[in-house]
Amino acid sequence: MRITRLSVLAPILVASVMVVAPVRAPAQLAADWMVPAAAHDKGLRETFWMTDLSLHNPHEFELPVVVQALPSDTVNFEVPTLTFTLLPWETLNLWDVLGPNFFDFDGTAALLAYADSGLSCDPIEDCHFLVTSRTYTPAKGSGAGEFGLTVTGAGVGRGTDWWTLGYAAGILNDGEFFRCNAGVASWTPEWTTVRLDVQDATGAIVVSEFYDVPPFGHTQRRLPHTTDGGSLVFYLDQGPTDSLVFPYATVINQETGDASYFFAEASAVGASVTKGSRSVDRRPGKPAAASRADGRGRADASRRVGGQ
Repeated sequence: MRITRLSVLAPILVASVMVVAPVRAPAQLAADWMVPAAAHDKGLRETFWMTDLSLHNPHEFELPVVVQALPSDTVNFEVPTLTFTLLPWETLNLWDVLGPNFFDFDGTAALLAYADSGLSCDPIEDCHFLVTSRTYTPAKGSGAGEFGLTVTGAGVGRGTDWWTLGYAAGILNDGEFFRCNAGVASWTPEWTTVRLDVQDATGAIVVSEFYDVPPFGHTQRRLPHTTDGGSLVFYLDQGPTDSLVFPYATVINQETGDASYFFAEASAVGASVTKGSRSVDRRPGKPAAASRADGRGRADASRRVGGQ
C-alpha cells in the first residue's frame, strides 16, 4: 500500500523554501490479523454482546482469505475455520460473525484473519488487506439501547513478544463507576504465561497478575485491583522463543453501559532489547471437514466445527 501525504504549511517569515522529499508512511494494512476480542455472549445487566467483522480488499484482484475463531480458555490446535474470496475492492461484512450464520458459537473468542498461505502474491505487500470489528449490544434485550466499541484488528507486527512490552494507559477500574476486563489472545502454538503489571498514575506497580494462555488461545477476566487512570503493562513470563501475544483491556461505565477498548501497544521501551527471531507463519489447523464459502464470501451453514 502506498499513501500520498499532503502537508499544509503555516505562514513563515522567510524568503526561501526548503524542498523536502516525501516520506513513505508506515504500512497500515497487513496479510495477517488478530482481532483479540469477539463475542456472541450474555453480559451483565441483561445485555447480549455480539461482534461484526469487516474485511476489505484494496486490490484490483480477488483475494482468498481465511478466518478462524479461537474460543476462550481452550487449546486451539484445530479451530472453526471459514474461507472467503474477496472480490476486487470489496468490503465483506460478517454480521454477528460468531453467531448462527457463520461460526455458530456461543461465548467469547479471538479471531484470526489472514491471506491464504497458498497465494502466489508477495505476502510482504501484495496480499495486504484490512480487518476491523465492532462488538456491541443490540437494542433488543439490552434494556437501555445499543452500546458498542470498535475493536480494530491488529496486524501481526503489533503483537507483544519477548523483546517488547504491551502498554495500555488511562485505565479506570474503581469498583464503583467503572470496571475493567483484561485479556490476552495468543498466536503461539504452545502455552504461554503473560504477566500484567497494574500501575497507578505515578508509575508505581500496584499488583501483578499472571495469565496462562492456551496454544492459539484467548483468555479474559475482570481486573480485581482498582486503578484510577493508571496503566497496564503486559509482557511474556513463560513460553517459547517465538511467542507472540495480543493483550488488551476494556473499560465499561457501570452507570451507562458504555464501553471503551484499549489495545496494548507493543514497544521495546522499558524492555531489554536483544536480537532474535520469531516465527509468525504457524497457524491453527483446519478441522478435517471444514467447508469453503462461495465466491461472494457467504459461509456454508453445514460446515463442521472442530476443535471444541
